[in-house]
Amino acid sequence: MKNTFKIELIKNYIKENNLTVNKFCKICNVKKHVYYKILHNKLNFDANNIFRIARVLEIQVHEIFNS
Repeated sequence: MKNTFKIELIKNYIKENNLTVNKFCKICNVKKHVYYKILHNKLNFDANNIFRIARVLEIQVHEIFNS
């Protein structure tokens, strides 16, 4: 199944900014288990988390979704 989210955007941000998953989650104010749910295409989490991640990545929310 194709991933709903462009996880490469998140992974690239983490790599370019020399962050750990823990630091990225802290910056975004999302819990680590939510990060892993996004990574594994699990959709059972609060949608506000996507807004928080998009804000940190400095992108529009719709840009985080695959078409």
